[in-house]
Amino acid sequence: MSTVAGLLIALVGVVLAGIGLYLVVLALANLANRPSPYAPARPHWSHLTVVVPAHDEELLLGRCINSLLAQSYPADLMRIVVVADNCTDATATVAADAGAEVMIRDQPEQPGKGRALRWAMDNLLAGAAPPDGIVVVDADSVADPNLLGALAVELEDGYEVVQADYTLQDEPGLGRSAMAEAGFLLFHRVRFGGRARLGMPANLVGNGMLFSRHVMEVEPWSAFTGVEDLEQSVRLRMAGFRPRFAPAARLSGPGAASGAGAVRQRLRWEGGRFHIVRRQLGSLIVAAIVRRDPSLADAAIDLATPPLALFSLASLAGTLVSATLAVRGLAAWWVAVPWVIALVAIPTFVVVGLRSADSPVRIWGVVVGAPMFIGWKLVTYSRLLRGHDVGRWDRTDRQAS
Repeated sequence: MSTVAGLLIALVGVVLAGIGLYLVVLALANLANRPSPYAPARPHWSHLTVVVPAHDEELLLGRCINSLLAQSYPADLMRIVVVADNCTDATATVAADAGAEVMIRDQPEQPGKGRALRWAMDNLLAGAAPPDGIVVVDADSVADPNLLGALAVELEDGYEVVQADYTLQDEPGLGRSAMAEAGFLLFHRVRFGGRARLGMPANLVGNGMLFSRHVMEVEPWSAFTGVEDLEQSVRLRMAGFRPRFAPAARLSGPGAASGAGAVRQRLRWEGGRFHIVRRQLGSLIVAAIVRRDPSLADAAIDLATPPLALFSLASLAGTLVSATLAVRGLAAWWVAVPWVIALVAIPTFVVVGLRSADSPVRIWGVVVGAPMFIGWKLVTYSRLLRGHDVGRWDRTDRQAS
């Protein structure tokens, strides 16, 4: 093997080793930043409107509204508005009976959560008394009683875009469900918590998001793909806004009710993410250079960080290939070093991350099932290679509880 080829293999390994070390640093930072439970230390003044986009969500919507009505936030400073979006069931009736205001959107030619959010936000801002902030909560979620209070603290401290800590609910069945729950903790609580500790912004995850009135006026919601949250995150970062992670603001939601539903959900998430990476990564890098803006460089690095399963597959494959070449004398041993570093960083990130996230004991047991989960992800990636419509919006199937 030529020296140039060896250098190229080592260079790719260095990039992945850097990503692995980046994840480990975030896990360590989160371990050092264990948040205290939210305790209001001052009176609030922000008028908040909670927008609940709901497309055929009659089964779980009542539970969501009950959790919002049970908020510790002053009742005279909050509204709960359910957007019954192109519904064919009793969503609007359930919402009204549970005590929420209802906005009915009947635009079947423009489906999707992103368009429902834009429609609702435009109408609320044009009203007689527009709120100081809008909080988006998914219709199948359960909000912690301090969700709004913890979000309002950040808004009143000057943060105009805030993301709550969103996790999967504790559900029976374990297996892939528990693996997905661990993935949520690592991606949301660990990565976002570590970045917050280091003074770095978060990304939006579609649930538990707060936007100030000013943000909605100057940078209105304009993301309409299947990963509208990530798309809007990039738009906000390009516009100079830095979403704030609020670890004390918590809410949870159920996973998909079936294996097929989980596959569809994963295709939507990861297919949409790859689409945003292809469309926006180059623009972020160019803007970071032209503007000399380290924050945009950080946004580009975070966007380029692959999903953990894909990162694991690439690191394992690179380690095997580089080590094999070294054993056969076709490459120097140092070519394999960065690949080994990347591979070792993965379990380090998982173990330190789950420890820092205060994950339940039962989740630790599913770590041994990671190879099976990665195999399932291989099926997902193979389907993505055959094509994915990022503009398509599929409602995730849920199981009533």
